[in-house]
Amino acid sequence: MEGKLRNEFGNNRPDINAIREAGVTQEFRQNIGMRALILIAPFPFLVIGRIEAVVTDYLIICAEITNVNELDGEEFRIHIDDIEVFYIEKDNRRPIPDIRNGFHA
Repeated sequence: MEGKLRNEFGNNRPDINAIREAGVTQEFRQNIGMRALILIAPFPFLVIGRIEAVVTDYLIICAEITNVNELDGEEFRIHIDDIEVFYIEKDNRRPIPDIRNGFHA
């Protein structure tokens, strides 16, 4: 019975959530100092800013812009699991546009 339940719940398979978390964490670690656009489920939902550090499974980002003007310029600690979508500026990618003024930063 225990073996059957283990197979039904996927315990004999790789943990896809752990693999995703490790991949996303590594991507942020490799791009410390770069700008990123992050969409998260918890408030404030949108953060654009510079990646400062990755501490265990938390991203530290200095926000240039959020969807709440009063939070612009603040430092956020975002759990990697809360990140729904992200985009990191790199040399071979387009820059994140200035969403408030309509110009590229």
